[in-house]
Amino acid sequence: MKVHKSLDLVHPCYNPHLYWARDLVHYYRQLVKMLPKELPITIYVVNDGSSKGINEQDIQFLTAEIPHFHFIDLPKNLGKGGALREAIRQTTSEIIIYTDADYPYKLENAWEMYRKLDEENVDIVVGVRDEHYYDQLPLARKIFSLSLKVMNYLFFPRLKVKDTQSGLKGFNQKGKVIFLKTQISAFLFDMEFLVMASNQKDVCLDWIYVQVRDGSNKVYTFNPSTGKDNLEFIIGTDVELVTDKGITKEKLGSYMFVGAIIILSYIAYKLIKEK
Repeated sequence: MKVHKSLDLVHPCYNPHLYWARDLVHYYRQLVKMLPKELPITIYVVNDGSSKGINEQDIQFLTAEIPHFHFIDLPKNLGKGGALREAIRQTTSEIIIYTDADYPYKLENAWEMYRKLDEENVDIVVGVRDEHYYDQLPLARKIFSLSLKVMNYLFFPRLKVKDTQSGLKGFNQKGKVIFLKTQISAFLFDMEFLVMASNQKDVCLDWIYVQVRDGSNKVYTFNPSTGKDNLEFIIGTDVELVTDKGITKEKLGSYMFVGAIIILSYIAYKLIKEK
């Protein structure tokens, strides 16, 4: 009889929607039905300094409904990357998968991610969003997301997965060590993690296509004041991060201008280098 690897599910949470705890239990139970029976599963929910949406009744409900549940309450907002590091540092299972507390992607995607890490010789599995995902995005967010992919192709040619921003990723203990070495606290911590992993020859990185769950239209909400450092990771300058409220035409124009300058500068650099 095959012995399956233990699993920790980590869910960052910031100012969640009404009934978030009830929904989390619902999707947790659905996922458990897909996974091998008797599989040891532990749930970690990390509150990233929420100012609303989380109360003592929610935590009591989750503790009662989920057999192995841990709640990590951060006193201030760190950003998604910082919050995940705090939670993942406490995990103990052989496999760790993280996604937002509202399970924005189809549960089959999380099941496939676990299967790969359990059965195949891989250290990190990344969710890659298909074209249908981008079709559902507002124009500003679509431009921003696709621009990041283009920048990954240009600046990180050794990056094994160019779509770094999906909110579903999993890894074993080797991947955990790399993740905990990241330093970016908010938006682009995923890119930093995958760049670091891609630079290590002894790390096996794989990917799966992921699809947004029906009825899910939320991307992790965060405090923009903790997001400025993330674009510095790419362009080394202080810029205002796009928030979930959208961006003005003036800001969008500024981002596209900065992007064009970066691309042109990179092309110039390559031409000069070749000479």
